[in-house]
Amino acid sequence: MANARLPSRRAHAYQIVQMCDAFTENGHEVELVIPDRVQPDDAPDSVEEYFDSPINFEITRLPCIDFLGSSSRQPLLRFAFYLQSITFTLAALAYTLRSDWDWLYSRGLLFAVLGAPLFGDSLAVELHRRPSRDRVAALLGRALEHTCGVVVISEGLRDEWRSFTNAPMLVAPDGVRLDRFTIKRSKSSLRTELSLPEGELVCYAGSLKQWKGVDTLVEAAKDIPEVTVCLVGGTAAQQDRLETAVGTMPSNVEMVGHVHPDQVPKYLAASDALVLPNTAERAISRRYTSPLKLFEYMAVGRPIIATDIPSLKEVLNDSSAYFAPPDSSSSLARSIRQVLDDPDASKVARHAREDVKQYTWKHRAESIVDFLQIGV
Repeated sequence: MANARLPSRRAHAYQIVQMCDAFTENGHEVELVIPDRVQPDDAPDSVEEYFDSPINFEITRLPCIDFLGSSSRQPLLRFAFYLQSITFTLAALAYTLRSDWDWLYSRGLLFAVLGAPLFGDSLAVELHRRPSRDRVAALLGRALEHTCGVVVISEGLRDEWRSFTNAPMLVAPDGVRLDRFTIKRSKSSLRTELSLPEGELVCYAGSLKQWKGVDTLVEAAKDIPEVTVCLVGGTAAQQDRLETAVGTMPSNVEMVGHVHPDQVPKYLAASDALVLPNTAERAISRRYTSPLKLFEYMAVGRPIIATDIPSLKEVLNDSSAYFAPPDSSSSLARSIRQVLDDPDASKVARHAREDVKQYTWKHRAESIVDFLQIGV
């Protein structure tokens, strides 16, 4: 169960599809239940086309009231969001009551809370954040105790929720498909194909939201003008926000924008190093996140420069990455320069490539199924 628009360019949509595929790969019959929502003009044509893989699971679309695409004013936007969420959840509950299944896995907290009295030990929920208000988190936490368990993506998020619920809990970081990131072509040939410059090049791939730390990375680029900083991803609105935040965009920053998922591994492999500049100022970044790009960086076999925050150090260590203090552009610039000059950087990258083998989507699905069986 996921209140998500598909197909979509959002990271959560990619994660949902990968997990459904991984459950199927582990021998289970999977039905993905999502809302039948209005698609924006720039949406991908189909799930199969966008994710570049066969869809081996059933997709069921349920009706909901969806005015999100036509509501631009903030109060109306919030009302439209709640209306869409509630109507989809009610449709999903009704659909589930008349369907045949062995267990339910929800990416939606609302479905889990309302479904707990109905489905109890046959229902699990995956959480990627917690409500900002403690009273709300405590109320929801009590409801989650009636499910068979809660899956969270980081130890920090587990610790937060543990203050509000005694529900069985599993930490399952996100994952990667290793075969997509095994690129054997040379950097030179990849750069020619992608129209990237020769010389030193580092890459960031993902959203350009402020908490991702991209503002700090752009500021760091000003201190290393000899290095091309390539930003792959982000919506037009996110690009505008970033340009406004940093003022003058450095000439050595190349904003590629959104690309098809099958192009992302090429940009990563064409780079000399990869940057994870997450901020420490937001809890979602400092403690909760499990970035998809983290595992993709590890899988492609390029040196990683990451900010020194707990969420990233749950996966990375001094043997698999280089760390820079968060929210300091000068420190990040020095770390990038250090990595590019380090003759042992390839050894660190190989260590990360070895470590990431335990973070495949298939392995994640196996651990969740084992957890659910124990809970039942």
